[in-house]
Amino acid sequence: MTPTAHADTLTADVDQLTKPIHVAIQGRIITHPSLLDALRDACTPSANSGGNITRRAPTSRPPARLDTIDRLAEIYVGISTWHSRLNLPSPPRNADWQKAVLRAFPAAVPDLAPAIADYLRDEIHDWWRVAAVGSGWRPEQLRKLR
Repeated sequence: MTPTAHADTLTADVDQLTKPIHVAIQGRIITHPSLLDALRDACTPSANSGGNITRRAPTSRPPARLDTIDRLAEIYVGISTWHSRLNLPSPPRNADWQKAVLRAFPAAVPDLAPAIADYLRDEIHDWWRVAAVGSGWRPEQLRKLR
């Protein structure tokens, strides 16, 4: 892969992780949440508890998908680790921290040693794949939307 193709893939992965995904179906545009938001939603327990909310009868669906929670935690740890390694500035307080840091990675890649840049690209691509699968997308579907 050429350096430009690497940069395009990295940018496309970060965009789908952080920005809403738009799909054209029968002349209509359907907007889906970003992969990171969809993965976060998949981690939300299925049953409401507490407050004045009426509880539903138990179903066979588990209250939380532990595998998805684990995937999200791995992505968060990876983002934090690379943020520290690259000594990037912290995003503004009101920003979505993980998304803001992810968006900073493509700009940092040209200044890295080639092996380190490749490693970061591979990690981001793995996060993209894990978030896609964990949120119900097939990676080949998302590649077509780029």
